[in-house]
Amino acid sequence: MVERDDTVEDVPIPKTHVTSVAARNLVDEGELADALASVHEHMVDGADAIHRHYRSADNPEPVAVGDGLATVVFVTGATWDQVLADVPDELRAPAKATHAEFAREFDVDEERLAGYDPLVMPSQEVGELVRAGLSRRQAEVQVLRNRGLTQREIGEKLGMATNTVKVHCHRVDTKVENAKRLLDLVAGDTDGSGGDE
Repeated sequence: MVERDDTVEDVPIPKTHVTSVAARNLVDEGELADALASVHEHMVDGADAIHRHYRSADNPEPVAVGDGLATVVFVTGATWDQVLADVPDELRAPAKATHAEFAREFDVDEERLAGYDPLVMPSQEVGELVRAGLSRRQAEVQVLRNRGLTQREIGEKLGMATNTVKVHCHRVDTKVENAKRLLDLVAGDTDGSGGDE
């Protein structure tokens, strides 16, 4: 696993890659970051299904980013074309190049990857939490909580204030409590005793 730090807001790719690719391709760094954020956001809802597909297909093994928030999968050019459908033409090649530059940090067999392009996407864990009802940011906060980070550390990693992290934690905890209550109600336990009467 590879650790990441100093990432662009809402994109699990280090800012240094976005900056260097934008400069080499003579595109606005902010516009490239926005395009990357849009691509990432569109993949969140189905991230768990995408991971299952790429683990069952004859694709190279995905690589997990060390903080648990992202994974690099290796896809065909046709898949990349679908991913970039909503990205302005002038930002498509730089967006793809940014993903490729980040993926070079990983120890992967270049020969084995022939015919595939790296795609950085939300981790399966983030995708599962989103599908279970959390927002993307709540899911990211929870993944980092699960890894033992403090609220301050989570805020630093995600580029948000500690108080914002506290709000996300509270909302996650509320959703969990509501889900437990719903399970009790579905099981016929209306007094919250767990059904052991």
